[in-house]
Amino acid sequence: MNKPPSLRELPELPPEICEAALNGQLVIFVGAGVSKLLGLPSWNELAKDVLEWARSKGWIDFSELEQLQLLDPKKQLSIAKLIAEENQHDLGLAKFFKEKSEENSIYKSINDIGSVCVTTNYDELLAPRFHEKRNDPSMSIKPNDIHRISDKNDFFAKFLDQPGTVIHLHGAISRPDTMVITTKQYLEHYDHENVQHFLHELFSKKIVLFIGYGLEEVEILEHILRRGAVESTTDRRRFALQGYFKSQNPLYENLYKYYSRSFGVHLIGFVRDHEDYKQQEIILKNWVPKMQIKKPLLADDIARIDEVLGNG
Repeated sequence: MNKPPSLRELPELPPEICEAALNGQLVIFVGAGVSKLLGLPSWNELAKDVLEWARSKGWIDFSELEQLQLLDPKKQLSIAKLIAEENQHDLGLAKFFKEKSEENSIYKSINDIGSVCVTTNYDELLAPRFHEKRNDPSMSIKPNDIHRISDKNDFFAKFLDQPGTVIHLHGAISRPDTMVITTKQYLEHYDHENVQHFLHELFSKKIVLFIGYGLEEVEILEHILRRGAVESTTDRRRFALQGYFKSQNPLYENLYKYYSRSFGVHLIGFVRDHEDYKQQEIILKNWVPKMQIKKPLLADDIARIDEVLGNG
């Protein structure tokens, strides 16, 4: 196996990603690490906030709060939901997500790329602006025109061929009924035929760039890859931008081998020492001009139709 590329503050954009953008085959997969840069809660922080809210309502005391916080976040949220229901309340998760009126630098960069985006985040800050000619703003998708999908019954592979589309894998804050919160919902969600087929199509047919899945989010990332029946491959089809301190270089090199051999995911490591995870904003701003998104080729559209009709 080739030696992992050195950790850098501004890593090179892999040529496979540039080519995939031009061929309409690039999908950007966005995790909680991106939203955290705006002060939105991570999975752990959301569970903590929800339990603290339950305590403020008098439904649990400080002793119960401390004991529950020893559990993993999905269990915490599952129990919090049960406690709320016992007290005839809905969790109302929207109140735990502060609205952002201005577009943050990292979201601006992702939105300017304009590719199809898949996300495990509930927030709706992703609004990719797809346009065939980047210098012609009149060709861009406007925020109100964003095709946003959050119901698993609507997870169809055809949407992976429509630049500017956002697929909320765990549901969206504007559709509370679609939000995957509890352990039971999480397991049932990934057992759903639509979800598994969608992920399989995504990872087998597209070039995927993961952003916002750091060491805290690896459990979710690995579960998604497994449910998508991802296998190691010699083709460089999956990439993950991840940050490490320079002192973590041995960890980075070992994880590089692990993800490559286990899931065919190639880590793009960046140095966190000076800007921490905000370094991602600088990297993406540097990458945007090099990523020109096009629609899939007509031949790809025909192949997709043949596949759906069973002619392939």
